[in-house]
Amino acid sequence: MHSEHTTDLSILYSNLKSHPTNQEYVVLIKTGAMNPVHRCHISNMVRTKQYLERVYNFNVIGGYLSPTHDEYVHGKLRNEFINGQHRIEMCRKAIEEAGQQHWLSVDMAECMAPRFVTPASVAYTLQVFINQKLNLPKSVRVIYVAGLDLFNRCYGMKSLRAPEMGGIAVVYRPGQDDRLITSIHAQGNSKVFYVCANDDDMDTSSSDIDDISSTLIRKRYKNNENCEHLTFKSVLNHMEIISSKKN
Repeated sequence: MHSEHTTDLSILYSNLKSHPTNQEYVVLIKTGAMNPVHRCHISNMVRTKQYLERVYNFNVIGGYLSPTHDEYVHGKLRNEFINGQHRIEMCRKAIEEAGQQHWLSVDMAECMAPRFVTPASVAYTLQVFINQKLNLPKSVRVIYVAGLDLFNRCYGMKSLRAPEMGGIAVVYRPGQDDRLITSIHAQGNSKVFYVCANDDDMDTSSSDIDDISSTLIRKRYKNNENCEHLTFKSVLNHMEIISSKKN
């Protein structure tokens, strides 16, 4: 599924060259409709990178936003669906506007696949592809980044904790029950990482941890309400282009 056409490895090569280390190399991936991408999609990746490097001494050499396949998103959102190519482009613009292009990129493999692909399959095939291409002495671990709501909804996402997988990093989301992730994390599972709200270095007063959703953005955008605190100006500008083509 993954190829050099769908997945830009240049950020990995660059960071390996500029930050050589004996630490374990990690790549993050986050899937989702991203219809549209918003500020928490980016900030959760940044927060996870910082947490894994500080607490587990990993070297996160890259991260990917992977917009979900059109088949799934259209079935879920119907007339609010945004075409995959537009969602890919908005992710690119969001990464650039956030100033994270030195380590974040957009993985197009999932969106360009013949049909919907599960998150576990996306993470696993990315891990296989990266390790085939980089061919390092020690394998790179690909860790899936999920919000606490998704983790709960998918009953702990067991497939991402399988032996062949790199693991899952669960990011706290306001209003979500964290008993399941707390219980699993307390068992010392080496495939589960909890980026929680009471982490010592996490500023929970920051707007980055607000409960932002693409649903809210679509609603406010439709009502001509301000959305710049929810997503990026470049994303909103692209949504205007999409709207103008529909009219």
